[in-house]
Amino acid sequence: MREKILAHLRSHHYRPQRLRRLARFFDVTEEDYAEFRTLVKSLIRDGEVVIGAHGKLVLPERAAKPRPRRARPGGAKAERTVRGRFSLSARGFGFVEPDSPEGPSRGEDVYIGPADTAGAVTNDTVLAQVTRKTPRGYAGRVVEILERGQTRFVGTYLVDDPGPTGASAPGVVRPDGGILLQDFAVPDASSAGARPKDKVVFEVLRYALPGEPGQAVIVEVLGRRGDPGVDTLAVIRQFGLPDEFSEAALAEAHRAAERINEESLQGRRDLTGETVITIDPEDARDYDDAISLAAAGDGTVTLGVHIADVSHFVEEGSALDEEARERGTSVYLPTTVIPMLPEALSNGACSLQEGRTRLVKSAFVTFDGDAEPVRAECANCFIRSAKRLTYRQAQDALDGKTGGLDGAVVDLLRRMDDLARRLLERRRQMGYLELDLPEVDLEFDDQGRVVAAHPEDSSFTHRIIEMFMVEANEAVARELEKRGLAFIRRIHPPPDAEAADELKAFARSVGHPLHDPTDRMELQRLLNRVRGRPESYGIHLAVLRSLQRAEYSPRAEGHYALGSEAYCHFTSPIRRYPDLAVHRALERIFRGEGKKRGGRQKGRTGPAAPAEDLDALARHCSTTERRAEAAEHELTKIKLLEFLQAKIGETFHGVITGVQAFGLFVEIPELLIDGLVHISSLGDDQYAFDRRRWALVGRRKSCVLRVGSTLEVRIVRVDIPRRQLDLEPVEQEKRPAVSPPKRKPGKERRPDRRRR
Repeated sequence: MREKILAHLRSHHYRPQRLRRLARFFDVTEEDYAEFRTLVKSLIRDGEVVIGAHGKLVLPERAAKPRPRRARPGGAKAERTVRGRFSLSARGFGFVEPDSPEGPSRGEDVYIGPADTAGAVTNDTVLAQVTRKTPRGYAGRVVEILERGQTRFVGTYLVDDPGPTGASAPGVVRPDGGILLQDFAVPDASSAGARPKDKVVFEVLRYALPGEPGQAVIVEVLGRRGDPGVDTLAVIRQFGLPDEFSEAALAEAHRAAERINEESLQGRRDLTGETVITIDPEDARDYDDAISLAAAGDGTVTLGVHIADVSHFVEEGSALDEEARERGTSVYLPTTVIPMLPEALSNGACSLQEGRTRLVKSAFVTFDGDAEPVRAECANCFIRSAKRLTYRQAQDALDGKTGGLDGAVVDLLRRMDDLARRLLERRRQMGYLELDLPEVDLEFDDQGRVVAAHPEDSSFTHRIIEMFMVEANEAVARELEKRGLAFIRRIHPPPDAEAADELKAFARSVGHPLHDPTDRMELQRLLNRVRGRPESYGIHLAVLRSLQRAEYSPRAEGHYALGSEAYCHFTSPIRRYPDLAVHRALERIFRGEGKKRGGRQKGRTGPAAPAEDLDALARHCSTTERRAEAAEHELTKIKLLEFLQAKIGETFHGVITGVQAFGLFVEIPELLIDGLVHISSLGDDQYAFDRRRWALVGRRKSCVLRVGSTLEVRIVRVDIPRRQLDLEPVEQEKRPAVSPPKRKPGKERRPDRRRR
């Protein structure tokens, strides 16, 4: 078919056509169109076909250079442009995230088709013209690339085999992942010391033009592909993660670590006489939250959540602060951690180590007999942790295996368990969404390779800490709100109309109709109703996909999944910069700022209070959070694909997580990785895509393959550079049910507590 397409485009009878018309010329059916489109895109990626004027396909030598379009100042076209950050999909299309909520798209992302990207890649700042409004949102085209967000990328250096003459072919770099969809010529690779199959960092000199390949220069050789540590270093470079601290920041951290002295305790509440404990994973190196409980004679109980006082050690505006702000968050890669703060603080002075006096900011929340909060207070304190427990040790103690623990610690654990269960029940009545989805712990050898995977520990002690952190975050947000101070909130918008409609259609297709898919109580009833049933995984996954991302913002928009009107992140300032900013806002309260008298605010709100400054900081922290999550996901997928390379031909029980006209996306729950089952490999029937039912339906046997269905699959191909896993079904009529390991319920999680 490739040769037929190229022959047709070479013909002097050919007139440039769009992809759809070309497909009609070759009598491509609707079922085969996705595969045909993929084939044409591979021709485009290889430079054999280019997209010419008006999105029509031509040979490179026949492509006319388009004349630049200029919009007259103040004209209609100028008024319909948006400026924003571009994200490119691996399938060629992209989206522009507007910088401003104003403009023709009203702040919504603008879809950019494959023919309209103008060569923009992920993280570029572009100017896009909004051309139309569709039922699924706004669409447009990139008219100008204002700033390249990234010029350095990671890839593999490749050299073709010598031809008949024995002369070696020029080398190319094939980019990793889906950021760039083209290879780049690198004629100077030998001078950089690169050898075939080396993992390299390269800088783009020129992107591909019609008839001309892109060019790049190799700036760093990371090592042989597959060598220990090279994949981790490649992901660090790929995402631009800062993996070294400046000398100034390190020096400040060491000086700051010496600030725990008698003078630093002055003016703080002494809690060293209280029973205070920490509960963390077994391999945790730093501990930034501790718990205490105090019962009163009136039946109330006061929860104390004590968080390392990082703001005492990191002076605002210092070199250490600027570097922490730029990083935004710690990054938890599968085999290493890139911390937001140097070890002298994160693993030293700010770590709530057992038996050590430590400075904390504490949130005290008092609950009545129904676990309703009746009052809250925040204060500067100092504590001495009585015991450092792991989640497993804490659960064993609750199960009666105390292992010689002090009686006061065991009693505290039992009271914590009782309060957490009552808090969870109260939140369920408020519409708290609990999602049961797989979560897996990976086991690595000394070389950083995956050797096994295990279901994550799901003991209730995880929920105890989760419930207490949520209550503390909420209490701090309410306190800051009450004082009229601006601060960075954690917001989670409700599902948008399109996502809600898709969820409603999917739920109806699997026999669980929804009246209002944005109603938390109705969603909660649906989730509870399907637990333990075959369709449970698909429903829980569909609800998760319907939800928008939680993010940071100074705007009071609430947290949908938690059912909270006011929420912020207070509990991990060692690892998240927004938490440190919230601690500084609390410090302004302790200094007497923000109190309201006669409707007027007393004192200034501090340097971070202006809304525009907080908005910029919140957007930056949301971006660094997404970057950290993407880097972790990328490296985890690389490690899993390396693990699966040795398992080609083996079979696994899978769950269908996506359905398209060209095939199925199937997740292997025991590994949390998905692959593609192409429709051509479904040999037991002829399948057609039924959009209304979100399924592939067999024409002869009427077999229905939809999201949530189980499928036994065999691994047939692993492509690590492209991050692709190809699967095929085996014995479809004997599909066993899958009981995937469960993820700790709830949308919010403690990213710093991932077990390795």
